Amino acid sequence: MLIGVMGLGALMGCTSVHQSTAKSGEPTRDPKAVMLDFYQVALGQKQVRPAFERFTSSTFVEHKPDVPVGDRESTIRYLEELVVSLPDAQWEVVRTIAEGDWVFLHAKFVPAPGAPPYAIADVFRVQNGLIVEHWDVVAGPPKDPVNPHSRF
Repeated sequence: MLIGVMGLGALMGCTSVHQSTAKSGEPTRDPKAVMLDFYQVALGQKQVRPAFERFTSSTFVEHKPDVPVGDRESTIRYLEELVVSLPDAQWEVVRTIAEGDWVFLHAKFVPAPGAPPYAIADVFRVQNGLIVEHWDVVAGPPKDPVNPHSRF
């Protein structure tokens, strides 16, 4: 899996530690940087379990209806199976918006080379430098688009 040129460039520039500090005096990571780093490791490098262990809370809550139970372990298994079943898939981060602990991501997902893209809207909640919740909305390729403007 590759993250497209735009997404990879955005991700590579988002590994810095945020300037604020937690009560313990340890630096807290900017929520947008946490999420983008997570996306790069989990989907760009296909290292789903290491990404979850590093960037998510042990009490992580998944709201995707396709993930049984909706906890961290079931989400890891779901994404590991997805990565294995679609080895040539590509995720491209198109844009991100962060507000406080909330990070909104607009992504393009191409399941195989030459396949039409899916549009993904991801919402992450980050607390104390860890992802604690995730929601998404996935839209498949339009069959007969009448709008000349791309989703991306």
